[in-house]
Amino acid sequence: MELRRLKCFVEVAECMHFGRAAERLNVVQSAISQQIKLLEKELGVELLERSRHHVELTEAGRLFLSEARRVLLQADRAAQIAREASAGKIGRLNLGCVDNALWSPLPSVLRAFRERYPDVEISLYTLDRVTQIKALEDRTIDIGIFPSPRPGAGFGCELFVESPFVAAIPSNHRLASQPRLRLEALANDPFVLFAISLHTRIVEIIMSACAGAGFIPKVTQEAYQLSTLLGLVSAGLGVTLVPRWVASPYPADVLYRELELPPSYELVLAWWEGTTSNIVENFRQTVEAVVGAGERARTQMPPRPDAQDLESAALPQPQISPAR
Repeated sequence: MELRRLKCFVEVAECMHFGRAAERLNVVQSAISQQIKLLEKELGVELLERSRHHVELTEAGRLFLSEARRVLLQADRAAQIAREASAGKIGRLNLGCVDNALWSPLPSVLRAFRERYPDVEISLYTLDRVTQIKALEDRTIDIGIFPSPRPGAGFGCELFVESPFVAAIPSNHRLASQPRLRLEALANDPFVLFAISLHTRIVEIIMSACAGAGFIPKVTQEAYQLSTLLGLVSAGLGVTLVPRWVASPYPADVLYRELELPPSYELVLAWWEGTTSNIVENFRQTVEAVVGAGERARTQMPPRPDAQDLESAALPQPQISPAR
């Protein structure tokens, strides 16, 4: 059943006049008559009673009219959805990120993206770097946010955010009064780090930086979540290094101190290079608008996101792995 025949019928039924219906559709009257005759032939029923000066709906035509209107409305809706999907205004974004990205500008980006594209459903997964790259290859996520180094051929990639590390120390630490520290000054302190079994980029950078400063950190406690790591510092069980964007008034009793010659940490935004999804492009543009490239990304230190921020920014799914 052709939509144009339904349109012709609905116009005639609403105007009760072939001539006016033809004017509204911008076609000749004979074309309207032909389309309705073909529709009646296809249905095997008479929809209109015609006379020289009068047109009326049959009982079948009256009942058919409401259904025809519904079909046309649904067809228009389907066309609109297709156009919005093509423009990246509707659909789903599967986003992977490492755990510490939730302390970065990511919540602000997600909040802005949802304001711009409220009909795009966001599924957020915390995954380690290796798992995200595999998920991008398998197309199970659309975008990944993970630490450098950048992935190889087949991926699009750009800087998401970059920051130097700062020292996180207990508020009663012997060096608390100093605004800037040399990393070697912490050589005799106990360190709390992410578990070695997680194979995190943060631990790699910290171990390398400490080696460059002439010591191997004495790791006395391990954690699987950033909040746990800072909780251990707050309890006075050790010190650690974190990206500057993590610095915030919480948890209590943790101070953040700049380091001389600090190691750097960057998160990159990656996607499958062959993607045709405009949702991915819209997300990239939102990142550029919120975070920006270059110096703004390097110097920004947003406050730690609270539960309300994260809830308003995204709809997190159950964590698949507690990796960094």
